[in-house]
Amino acid sequence: MAEPAREATERPNSSSVDSRYLTKSDEVTRAIKVFRDQRLPLNLRFHESNQAFTAKVLDVQGNDLLLEDVQPRDGLKVLRQRKTFSFAGRADGIYIYSQENQVHKTASERSLPFFHVRLPTCLLYQQRRRAARFRLPLRVATNGASITLFRGEPIVGHIIDISAGGVRAEFQGPISPMVDTDEEVPTIAITIPNLLELHSKGIIRHFNHNEAKQRLTCGVELTEMHVTDRRRLEQFIQSIAKISPPA
Repeated sequence: MAEPAREATERPNSSSVDSRYLTKSDEVTRAIKVFRDQRLPLNLRFHESNQAFTAKVLDVQGNDLLLEDVQPRDGLKVLRQRKTFSFAGRADGIYIYSQENQVHKTASERSLPFFHVRLPTCLLYQQRRRAARFRLPLRVATNGASITLFRGEPIVGHIIDISAGGVRAEFQGPISPMVDTDEEVPTIAITIPNLLELHSKGIIRHFNHNEAKQRLTCGVELTEMHVTDRRRLEQFIQSIAKISPPA
């Protein structure tokens, strides 16, 4: 797959970084979620008209990439016409590029439009960056900020830090059965009184169990949630980013 010269000029100019094409859907999903978690814009270019716009990744759901916040706003009309476009995005050490994309479904939530685009089957990719994590302000953390993992017997813990992509949390007491790395959790509830409440699916990415103190600390990736909950989480992250340093 040849990369157009126009897009090639946007690539980081570092020979120490190897470019590669991702063809597995889970790898493509992880790469695009970086842009979702960091709220980084994608540059859209339409082949027929050579028009250019930007959009942000609202979420990745199943085999679909959801795009929102199209700028300039006349790009909304172009996307609704389902014309073919390429997209590219970059930030510190991150670059992705995909050709031959097309909207296959339009939707809205609370009058805010978003667009369903099939995940690329081939994505040019350079270095992934993790989402910035933020510790909860003390007044928030001590006001009952909790996470519940619904797995057999539900377990309830307190949130240590949070990002647009996941949560690090601590649980006290005996855990049975013990969690495992890459364990899928069908339902996760996050409650921060008066500030945030959402439900999501998740995956245990890492954990540490202190058996003597009966204390479990684990990192949970938030994988699938309703669009409304995704927006709530993003708004909450933006609000605490202003007052809390990265964890």
